[in-house]
Amino acid sequence: MLRSIFSAIKSALGRLFGGPFAFLWELVLMPARLADRVIGGGVPAPPIGDGPNARALKDAIASEVSMATNHDKVSRAVLTWAADSILADRPAPVPLWLPRDVKSWLPGLSRTECETLISSDKPAISAHVRNIYQLKGVRRVQPLQAETWPPVPLYVEPTPGFAHYAASLPPRPIKTRRRAA
Repeated sequence: MLRSIFSAIKSALGRLFGGPFAFLWELVLMPARLADRVIGGGVPAPPIGDGPNARALKDAIASEVSMATNHDKVSRAVLTWAADSILADRPAPVPLWLPRDVKSWLPGLSRTECETLISSDKPAISAHVRNIYQLKGVRRVQPLQAETWPPVPLYVEPTPGFAHYAASLPPRPIKTRRRAA
């Protein structure tokens, strides 16, 4: 309290007298500062990170981090399940630790839906599982009847590749340089 009063007086007088007064003012304040140190003046600041508000904020941040980690883990498991199902050419076994709604949703997905899931990234899959937004071509998370996949045909018609494209282009004229004579 005393310090704030002296600071107010110093700033008011400092504007009037400028630099020379600042030195004199420091000399006047020396005994007051010494007395302040001897008495132990002021209240110490509370330790950083202590108190109910800080603990509540830490708990909220920790729960958000654990939820984000859990969502990432679920989306990674859905992506892995879709890849395993396509490789096995049938719905793969569902991991037991997944949430109940996801466990009842996965076996009902078709091959095209699994292909869509594989071509999506983990944040998009996580948003689809949490019903934030839907992936195009994938049914929303809901209980689905387990689906048997029809067998994939053994022979697949090859797609026209680079050779087909290159053969269909017209020939390019060849440019020659004339030599200076």
